[in-house]
Amino acid sequence: MHKRLLALMILFSFAAQAEVVSLKISNMGGVKGQLAFAVFSDPDAFPDQTSGAALTKFVALPTSLNETTVTIDLKPGRYALATFLDQNKNQKLDTNIVGAPKERFGFSKNPRITFSAPNFAECEFEVVANQKNVLSIRLNKLF
Repeated sequence: MHKRLLALMILFSFAAQAEVVSLKISNMGGVKGQLAFAVFSDPDAFPDQTSGAALTKFVALPTSLNETTVTIDLKPGRYALATFLDQNKNQKLDTNIVGAPKERFGFSKNPRITFSAPNFAECEFEVVANQKNVLSIRLNKLF
């Protein structure tokens, strides 16, 4: 019995540990609300099929800020991140009549924003074990 328990403990000690990833968010415009994050490991789900996200998170902003740092835990691997500043805290990205975001939004690696959302490859980043993992994300405002 003790040998099995010891073997399980050794096995789990070699499993991939979650790494802390610091997200430095800028250009928030001094707007109150909450930051919404969706982290994807599946390119087919990125950026809007949150049911396929590896992690989703909402972070309340106690005051109006222009920049902040948030930490998340991810296992080593390749990911892409989509975020937006949910001003009215309805947990969805509000859009106008033509589908353009009315709230500030951003992606990992800050790709150039065109008439559609970037793809996974444009936003892909790697979380590396035992390294400092930092992403700088500048929010965009269209209107």
